[in-house]
Amino acid sequence: MNKIIKKNLILFFFLFFAFNEANASVLWDINLGINQYRKNNIKFAKNYFLDYTKNNPNDEEGFYWLAKSYASLKDENNANINFKKAHELAFMEKNIEKIDFNINVNSNLEDYFDMASMYFESGDLVQANDYADLMLKINPKSPSAFFIKAKIAQIEGNNEKATEFLNQAIIYNNKLIKTNLAKSLNIRHLPEMTLEMYEIFALEAYYSNDINAAIRYCKKYLSTNNSNVDVANLLIDLYIKNNEIPLAQNLIDEVLNNIGSNIQTILYQAKILALRNDEKLEGVLLSAFKINPNHSRVLLELGNYYLQKEDYLNAKKYFEILISVDDSLYEAYVGYILSIVEVGEIENAMNLVRKLTSLNPDASENYYLLAKICEKGGNYDEALNYLDSAIDIAKNPYYYLTRAKVNYVLKNHSKSISDLKMMQKMTLTPSLTYEMQDYLILNYLKTRDLINAQIHLNKKLSLDKNRIMYKYNLYVLYKLQGNEKMASAQKEVFKKAKPANSQDYIDLSEIYFDLGEFDEAIKILNKGIKKSSEKIELYCQKAKILTLLNKKNDAFEVYQAMKERKK
Repeated sequence: MNKIIKKNLILFFFLFFAFNEANASVLWDINLGINQYRKNNIKFAKNYFLDYTKNNPNDEEGFYWLAKSYASLKDENNANINFKKAHELAFMEKNIEKIDFNINVNSNLEDYFDMASMYFESGDLVQANDYADLMLKINPKSPSAFFIKAKIAQIEGNNEKATEFLNQAIIYNNKLIKTNLAKSLNIRHLPEMTLEMYEIFALEAYYSNDINAAIRYCKKYLSTNNSNVDVANLLIDLYIKNNEIPLAQNLIDEVLNNIGSNIQTILYQAKILALRNDEKLEGVLLSAFKINPNHSRVLLELGNYYLQKEDYLNAKKYFEILISVDDSLYEAYVGYILSIVEVGEIENAMNLVRKLTSLNPDASENYYLLAKICEKGGNYDEALNYLDSAIDIAKNPYYYLTRAKVNYVLKNHSKSISDLKMMQKMTLTPSLTYEMQDYLILNYLKTRDLINAQIHLNKKLSLDKNRIMYKYNLYVLYKLQGNEKMASAQKEVFKKAKPANSQDYIDLSEIYFDLGEFDEAIKILNKGIKKSSEKIELYCQKAKILTLLNKKNDAFEVYQAMKERKK
């Protein structure tokens, strides 16, 4: 094979296997769309992935599943466009040598074939060869390109190279074995598939929506050479996409045991642990960080992990490192802004939103982040305006939940309930479902819809009968029902409750705030902070209550104290 083409193919696979994983932000869970696709809710999946890719423009996997959705809907044009986009994103890693893909988008293989043929017929073999190479940059398995290069090599007197090129052309188009060129080079039989061809065919099948064929080619490759970690990682990815998790896990174990620590393999392990909600996830991600503390995907995963755990200072730490590694990654800024908003760095967050907007001006997340900044600063009406704009662009459950929370604070309970009911129609993560149900209970109690309040409260008590907030909800329910005896008994329960963890302190502060005992709410949180000064959620809750009381300077001091104590 021509050394330049071979180098490009090897580079292509390196880039693909190394960087084909998602760079999604924490506000979008790709598995929600994948689950709907697998349940055959294809239109829902397509719409979800349309929104997903708008807000995660660097995520190869999002475009891959969008393409699959279009393919299932028989929309071949849009399927091809998005398969190509997913394909191109394999090359979008900074500071890595890339193949030159700056080819005019209006050009196609036929144009280059015509040019190559014209120069060949005129005897300009150098130009003909250059255009054949351009064809291979567009399609590494173009039989026409390899055929032209074989003819050029034969004219130049290099029959060995001509045979090599023609054999490759024949692999992609068996009919070429009947050509005069094949006869003159004494090629009588179909060439055997090489390992390199198995790689190319696997990748071709992958992006042609034929996962089973891609799996077959990878397995054939590994049956001959089981030490190629890149092909093994592709097979792991294929197993996960095909929902064959046990096979993926077995191969991960085999790679890590026999080949050694490989960051991409470890990230696949992390992906499986995330699907299982396994507590080992943090340790696995930190082990990958230890291997390479500047790996952008590892940093993004760690930032998102801590953001989901509401450990905002750790989330900030890893997003900060990520931005220093790659200052052009949109998803890194989303996570970083969400983190610093939660720890009270409002001015810094506002400045960064401008940078974010320049990276992806049409994303709904820009409006969502502005809403979060306004919410944190107590500017609730302005927050609602930004949330309306975000929801106009994308129907993201996080946006609806945040708008429901803001409307609850503003006592717009019917609007809050409307948003929460919209969420009920969506596929949600367990944490989103949990929080949505909590706010439904609160709103139904405020609007005296006692039947719905009791239905949802009973569901929550069946899951967590000891939570202090639900004891208070029962007290309010009995009070509204006029059952003073039960209300009084339930009041004693939450009044005498001894907080055992940070959630208990937060619940009690919410309860006393709702009862109008604001000083007691702050007193409870001060006790919690004194007992567990490392729990930043307690500082955030105290700052939230102070903001609601319009004591913004005091709230700022709480954030400062939190950061100093964390140090």
